[in-house]
Amino acid sequence: MQSDALRDVAARFGGALTETSKVSTISVPPEKVVDACVAVSKLPGLYHLSTITGLDEGEKIVLHYQFWEGVRFVDVKTEVGKSSPKLGSLCAVLPSATLYEAEIQDILGVDFEGNPYRGKKLLLSDDYPAEAPPPLRKEADPAEIRRLMKLE
Repeated sequence: MQSDALRDVAARFGGALTETSKVSTISVPPEKVVDACVAVSKLPGLYHLSTITGLDEGEKIVLHYQFWEGVRFVDVKTEVGKSSPKLGSLCAVLPSATLYEAEIQDILGVDFEGNPYRGKKLLLSDDYPAEAPPPLRKEADPAEIRRLMKLE
């Protein structure tokens, strides 16, 4: 693994590097996540963005951009506040991010500025209620969402 190169990426973008036997994680501020992901993607063997995942942790949404390197992963991690969850989009430089970002927009409500699916639904039905929170947020109440969609 290229720990020195990953430490350099973390330092350049105001982040920190932690490592386990299977995953190296670079934690960066949200305004630096696109640049950090581009830098990681240019390292030898790390051009493949495997997925972007998100998790509602209460007051914030944590996002993981996962790059695959054989048997190991490099994870670029950032977090955004739930009151205004906005990030820049990676899709102009890493097209594989397009649908991952669109999924996270639907299910967690993160707005990826520059994504062609911005403001459109990918996973949710067109009649998903605008007043309902995204379905994977902690405050989402499935019974209330079904009621708003007139499913019950």
